[in-house]
Amino acid sequence: MDGVFIVDKPDGMTSHDVVDAVRRKIPGAKVGHAGTLDPNATGVLLVLVGKATKISRFLMELEKEYIFSVELGLETVTLDRWGEVVGRNDASHVALDDILHAASRFRGRYQQIAPAVSAIKHEGVPLYKLVRRGERTPVKTRVVKIRDFKVLDYYNPFVTLKVQCSSGTYVRSLARDMGRQIGCGAAVFCLRRTRVGSFAETEAVPLGEVLEADEPEKLLLTIEESLKHMPRVSVKPESLRSVKAGKSPGADDVSEALAGGASEYAALADPEGDIIGIVRRPDPAGEYKIERIL
Repeated sequence: MDGVFIVDKPDGMTSHDVVDAVRRKIPGAKVGHAGTLDPNATGVLLVLVGKATKISRFLMELEKEYIFSVELGLETVTLDRWGEVVGRNDASHVALDDILHAASRFRGRYQQIAPAVSAIKHEGVPLYKLVRRGERTPVKTRVVKIRDFKVLDYYNPFVTLKVQCSSGTYVRSLARDMGRQIGCGAAVFCLRRTRVGSFAETEAVPLGEVLEADEPEKLLLTIEESLKHMPRVSVKPESLRSVKAGKSPGADDVSEALAGGASEYAALADPEGDIIGIVRRPDPAGEYKIERIL
């Protein structure tokens, strides 16, 4: 069984909890996921089964969309309402224009400090484990891209927002940074991932439905469907064996020119149209670099 479940992750489970539940449903199958969601977050989680686990990083790199609420004036260790409170500030004076102005400051690229309680690693150890041990956590930063950031609703001290952002963006850090920009602090109150790439919450299946299905394979997206965002490169029959063995194809090994797509990668297909691997877009000489063979 190979493919991708678009799961609607429930509140209170880690992403690994979801993977473990699916693994128990499909004994013997290799199962993984493409992008961690916090335990208290809900929404779209791509769960990969069988050969689809080999394309994890190509799905993790997809843009994400979240709808979330923040409480102005609240500051916590975890940057959300479930963490230890470290500060409460008066936010009664904050106007909608203040929030709109602050949100506009984050569109585009900015250097973001990851939450101290996060899965990002320091010397191979997730930061949240260092926190649990009582150890000091190093500051980890990354450049993220905020394509769009909208205010959906405001009822002081709560603000509901929608963000479209690059992979690796921490919404809790974005909430903290917006609160600091306003001058009163802020922490996430609730969080839902509504889209991963083109996979929207309207396509997501509740985890319970996956676990109760008599034929869960019918809920799977094929590998071909899950890589629909990538252009295709078709390998000639005479080159198929060598390419499957790991030889990077050249211009003479493919029967179709690379078409469209903004991705730096392309899905490598056999003559029947089945995906056999992932390649990087060609260099000026027409050579493709193999990134993954399935």
